[in-house]
Amino acid sequence: MLLNAATFPIVRLTYDQGPSGTADEAFAAFEALLDRAAPFVIIGQGANAEIAEHEHDAGEQRRLALWSKKHKPRLREFVKALIYIEPSRAKRIGMRAFQIMSEKFWGYPMLVAASEAEALEMARGLLNSSSPSGKVGEAS
Repeated sequence: MLLNAATFPIVRLTYDQGPSGTADEAFAAFEALLDRAAPFVIIGQGANAEIAEHEHDAGEQRRLALWSKKHKPRLREFVKALIYIEPSRAKRIGMRAFQIMSEKFWGYPMLVAASEAEALEMARGLLNSSSPSGKVGEAS
């Protein structure tokens, strides 16, 4: 997993490119984004929707849960959504249950777009809105 904030407030998240780094580095990168105290949208891609199937060991799960709980107020305040790009309609439909679990865990919506252009349009809509929600629309 690699976070790239070069185009903030649109942050890129890739699951299958670049060095993955340690969990501590990922947490630090995410905290640095939250420390900006400004709304942003994460656009994620890669891993061919395997993010829904990735299994963390018990220690990783505990660390993720504790980190998420500690930072949930700021996550809800500043992260408008994670928009995952998935070109396959079947895979987008298959990700619906994961979207619900992701939002409960992280505190911000997970939306799915069919293309880069659609993800950018959704991100701009979210950034221009006053409240985070999945109402902007999702690819079907």
